[in-house]
Amino acid sequence: MASKIARELELSNLIHRPLKVDESASLEADSLKKEVLDKVVILDQAEGGDRWKHRGLGASSVLEGGLLQLTSPFVMDKWPEGSPSDGDYSTYGHVGIYRTFDHENWENFNRISFEIYPDCCGMSNPHIKVGIKNDGTIKIPDIYNREGSNVINLKNRQWNVCSMEIPDLPRDGITELEFGYDMYGKDRATGDTMEYRIRNVFLEKVAYPNISKGWQPRNKDIIFSHNGYSVEQPKTMILAEQMTSSFTVIELETGEEKFTGPVNHVSTSIGSFSVVDFSAFKEKGKYIVRVGELLTKPFEIADTADRWEDSIWKSINFIYCERCGCPVHGIHGSCHEDILARHNGGTIIFNGGWHDAGDVSQQLVQTAEVASALYEIAHQVKETNYPLYLRLVEEGEWGVDFILKTRFGDGYRATSAGIRIWSDGIMGNMDDMTARVHNNPYENYILSGIEAQIAIFMEDGDILKDKLTACAVQDFKYAVEQFELRGFAPKPIFWEHTYMSSESLFMATASWSASLQYQLTGEASYAIKAVEYLDYVIDSQELAGIQTDDGKTVAGFFYRTPEKKVIQHFNHQAREHMYLQAFSEILKTQPEHAKHNSWMESVRSYGEYIKFLTAFTAPYPMISSGIYHVDENEDRESFALQHLLVGEEAKSWYTEQLRQGVRLNDSYYLKRFPVWFSFKGNTAIVLSTGKAASLAGLLLEDRELISIAESQLQWVVGKNPFGQSLMYGEGYNFAQQYSVLSGEIVGEIPVGVQTFENEDIPYWPQMNNATYKEVWVGLAGKWLSLLSDLYAYDKQSEA
Repeated sequence: MASKIARELELSNLIHRPLKVDESASLEADSLKKEVLDKVVILDQAEGGDRWKHRGLGASSVLEGGLLQLTSPFVMDKWPEGSPSDGDYSTYGHVGIYRTFDHENWENFNRISFEIYPDCCGMSNPHIKVGIKNDGTIKIPDIYNREGSNVINLKNRQWNVCSMEIPDLPRDGITELEFGYDMYGKDRATGDTMEYRIRNVFLEKVAYPNISKGWQPRNKDIIFSHNGYSVEQPKTMILAEQMTSSFTVIELETGEEKFTGPVNHVSTSIGSFSVVDFSAFKEKGKYIVRVGELLTKPFEIADTADRWEDSIWKSINFIYCERCGCPVHGIHGSCHEDILARHNGGTIIFNGGWHDAGDVSQQLVQTAEVASALYEIAHQVKETNYPLYLRLVEEGEWGVDFILKTRFGDGYRATSAGIRIWSDGIMGNMDDMTARVHNNPYENYILSGIEAQIAIFMEDGDILKDKLTACAVQDFKYAVEQFELRGFAPKPIFWEHTYMSSESLFMATASWSASLQYQLTGEASYAIKAVEYLDYVIDSQELAGIQTDDGKTVAGFFYRTPEKKVIQHFNHQAREHMYLQAFSEILKTQPEHAKHNSWMESVRSYGEYIKFLTAFTAPYPMISSGIYHVDENEDRESFALQHLLVGEEAKSWYTEQLRQGVRLNDSYYLKRFPVWFSFKGNTAIVLSTGKAASLAGLLLEDRELISIAESQLQWVVGKNPFGQSLMYGEGYNFAQQYSVLSGEIVGEIPVGVQTFENEDIPYWPQMNNATYKEVWVGLAGKWLSLLSDLYAYDKQSEA
């Protein structure tokens, strides 16, 4: 095995135990090496007990020698006041110790450091939450800003030296600093009580702090793709604007200078930069780049499989470690055996599949989409890497089992559960929870499509193939029955991940599923429905175009309905790719249809729209969020579906967020980041839009679209203003993320880069909390699904 992580894979028994991470490459390790220029003591050995106060449950005290101590049980005998009676999305309560300040100004300092010793018997991931309150010009936290809370994952029974940089956190009127944690229950391995001791708390000023806001990198950073570059695709790096005139590509092993070029100074709509472009250099190998006195870390120029294979293994690792109902070494035992789904006299134990996020909630559609992605990429690597193929299929089968397990067989299925704890597995006591059960046409359309797709990918003779085929046919039938009876009316409830689906996305999903049923069974009735459903989607697409103030015509995007009042957006979750999946499958299954040319025109128009969006974030690769109409906030129904947990102020903030974007004309603005309020983070959006770009690129044989698609992966692994890899354990400068119950997992990806308040520039503080830093298993699925198209394009190009 040629992979860089071959030894780690061997030690993990091909991901049957979690991969280990080299923490020396982490952001936290780098931060601890920085020179401290100034410091102020907040807690030391002379600290008295009168300044610190207890909050919440459990107990706290100040011990001799200036040690803070927090203690509590893992589990309480009731849910906290204000929690739902069934504990939905609840913990057992908060334990904290805090100190107040009289509106102190901390702006001359940029880091808080401390040491902490957790003693938590059998706990897989001890962690502490550091909370800061600011009552200055900008309040932190407020109704939508949670950046004052930082969850730090710890190693049990040893002193952990911790630091958190706060260079862009509002801190002109600090009123409180708290150390605390929430009680998340226990599994079979966990003891009865947990304890934390904290010492040596300092407010510090460090040299060369990390940046957390804006497009400009630090002046000593070279921003590049940590996973390297394709031989044939563009190869660029980004720096703050400098006077340096040239750069050199140096072979890592020999030190030989292989390529020299000029540093280009460019001004774009987001600022001025220096750009290194060595696209003309096409020699495979491992290199570093020198720009003046600056050097990059090593990277590779290679084919798709050589550059991205490690990330596939790491994605499998993350998915595997999120397994529910299965013991995972060092993380949990067989979990959540007391989460029950009931329907028509039957009961299902709702565990299995993969935990949804940094909490351990469950979403059937999320698991199903991940399973589908595992089979997609398995299909691409089968001929070149059979061990990887087998491991992908093995993990995919775990998801398939959950898809089948959660069917009641009459259109109803167990769909989700709001779990934030480790439950005890004993049915009939207070920590049992109830899973949600629905007969929803959208869920049956998307799941019947996934069942059909996986059945198509399965090898003949696989015992699951016939069962999945039968289920796909049945579930499509249930979807049609409900849709013809009730139309779009039966919306899933608030916490379902399909809640914000629009009518046009609904029909794209239905068409995609119908095409897959046709491919699976050969029955012509499915082909007819695929066309009928896609007509609705095309009627919802902007094909005539809108005229911008500078004379350009912009078309190709989709509205929520054919009335074309509200444009389709995503602001947290994303299924932008579903539109192109519908076109891809119908063009594959009905290539001779009379509407073939019009379908291709829709794809071509969408591809041009993607290219249009990329110009507004250059020289970075991130695809802009999209186009917005100025009065979309007047459409109350769609606005409430798109923006969850918001108040009346969101309507006016919508207008303010548009003004922070780019005016196209009197009626339309372009936003680099979505309009969003309570739920922020754009990784799902860039990966889903990247997947749409790759599908369009495959259909149109358009290398530029394929390059745009791949560059969304590059954004995630370092080619962002912060120079961080957002995939934990991949690349350089990866940081801790919000994974409070399971701990840091190699391959995890967070919800993603956000914005501060109503701004339209990237904001990525070290403060580690939901939702933007929360790990999300569905992102691993989107990562693998996009990669499968890059593999497919390589094969298509070779052919």
